[in-house]
Amino acid sequence: MVSAVYQSGNQGSDTKGKLLSNWTTSIILEWASGRPFNIVVGSDQNFDFSSTTDRPAIAHAGQTDSCGDVAVASKYSPSGYLIPTCFADVLQTGHVPVLIGNLSRNAGTSPSVFFNDLRIARSVKLGERLQLQGTMDLFNIVNKFNVSAVNPLWSQAGTPTAAYDPRQFQFALRLSW
Repeated sequence: MVSAVYQSGNQGSDTKGKLLSNWTTSIILEWASGRPFNIVVGSDQNFDFSSTTDRPAIAHAGQTDSCGDVAVASKYSPSGYLIPTCFADVLQTGHVPVLIGNLSRNAGTSPSVFFNDLRIARSVKLGERLQLQGTMDLFNIVNKFNVSAVNPLWSQAGTPTAAYDPRQFQFALRLSW
């Protein structure tokens, strides 16, 4: 994160000096890498009464299981494919597999974000004790699409579901006495 403030101060009493006096410019730039997120199946595959903790398994192309699930391509899998674990595989193989997927926790990473805000303000004296200050705030100046949340489900992992605000302008006047 970087922030800076510039204040012009009093530049003189002539017309040019008055025009260039009492300006304040400030900027905030912030870049953050993507946050990790846990990829989940979205259903209770291991019968622990929680649908938010079951992770998928690493699979190969074309793999299907006894539950009828087909492996889907995923950039978060070392093999390139994910599939949920299936309790019905016990009936097919005869041995009890671990019904917890072998994809590691927080295997997904959301996209990085870049916030860039600017404020321009000017104060004008209207008398001995009266002062008017105008401000203009610009948020997300470059209008970058910043993802704030992603889908954690194994078949759509990493798809953006929410975003921070697009470019916005805000204007204000303040009278002080």
